[in-house]
Amino acid sequence: MSEVLHADIFFFITGIAVIVCSAILCVALFHAIKVLKSLRRIMNRVEEGTEIIVEDIHQVRDFFTQEGFLARVFATLTGSAKRAGTRTTRGRTDKRGGELKIRDEA
Repeated sequence: MSEVLHADIFFFITGIAVIVCSAILCVALFHAIKVLKSLRRIMNRVEEGTEIIVEDIHQVRDFFTQEGFLARVFATLTGSAKRAGTRTTRGRTDKRGGELKIRDEA
């Protein structure tokens, strides 16, 4: 066989291989782009969720620090009702059968 015929066969096979590899690469890139778009949507949801969680944690922290969680627990355990800075005693009857009045202290 002549050298020209060998060269033509080589370029023909190389051309087909380049076309097949390019097609496979295009399909792979198409699927990679789809995966990246899905990943972006998932990351946006995660970011929104973490913002909500951070907000909730701030509320819990404020509850424990500013509203006096330990004071509320102590008040609950001792039976006194302390809410929003006021102290209220419930109406009860005394030993003589008379009713005690409710008083609020600020």
